[in-house]
Amino acid sequence: MITKEDLGARVRGVRKERGLTLKQLESTSGFSATHISEIERGKTSPTVGALLRIARALEMDPSYFLEEERLSEVAVTRAERRPPLPEERTQAGGEYLSPGIPGGRLNAYLLRLEAGDTRNVLYEPHAGEEAFYVLQGRIEVALGERRLTAGPGDAVHYASDRPHGFRNLGEGPVELLLISTRHVGRTRTTSGTTGRLF
Repeated sequence: MITKEDLGARVRGVRKERGLTLKQLESTSGFSATHISEIERGKTSPTVGALLRIARALEMDPSYFLEEERLSEVAVTRAERRPPLPEERTQAGGEYLSPGIPGGRLNAYLLRLEAGDTRNVLYEPHAGEEAFYVLQGRIEVALGERRLTAGPGDAVHYASDRPHGFRNLGEGPVELLLISTRHVGRTRTTSGTTGRLF
């Protein structure tokens, strides 16, 4: 969980990036420069309402100040530096395509099943949406009781509030681009406003 010192440092950092003085932030947020200074120095924690008003005055998503990981406003993941997905959580090989952005709701992953790997990859229901784009191979997509097949170039978009997953239908490898409104964390104990998928 983020500390009040870290939260304050983020507020101060954004204020300075925006070129604002404490007095200027006072006039746009409605909080005294003294109170904002106390927040920035980690002497006090803002209420939820205060954080919302300060975030609005700084033109930032409030979640930026609360997420454990400090994320860049523009996320770039180079092909040679994509971190691997935790296979024990995803049930398939793959890589993170984006670390996310502050307050972001979309997460991108590359999922893989090797040639001959025909296991059912099934996930528990969770709030949000997902979309698969099949890059390589043929799959059977499970959406609750419904089953459909998809091949290279096909895309499937669905609400993820029911059991869902896929299975390799061919003898070759499968590669899927997965876009989800939930984040696949490395452990079950990490937190964040984007939530965790597995």
